[in-house]
Amino acid sequence: MIAADFYRMLIIIDRTKNIVGPQIRKWRYARGWSQARLAVQLQLNGLDMSREVLAQMECQIHCIRDKHIFHLARALEVKMSDFFVGFEK
Repeated sequence: MIAADFYRMLIIIDRTKNIVGPQIRKWRYARGWSQARLAVQLQLNGLDMSREVLAQMECQIHCIRDKHIFHLARALEVKMSDFFVGFEK
């Protein structure tokens, strides 16, 4: 039974395309913004991103490039490290 649980966990981890999606959602909610509003803010800050891609990032089914994290932090007015809370060690 333990081996089966471990295998299921590996499948879930393998399907996860990023680790910061939940943090993006958290900071967006904290601002009271919709995904559409954040997408517009990103576009105004120089990153062409649709609401659909942003939704996929938040659901961890879309890979995030390092430049995306820079633009997300700038748009949400947080530090880039705020997206990695809990992953310090």
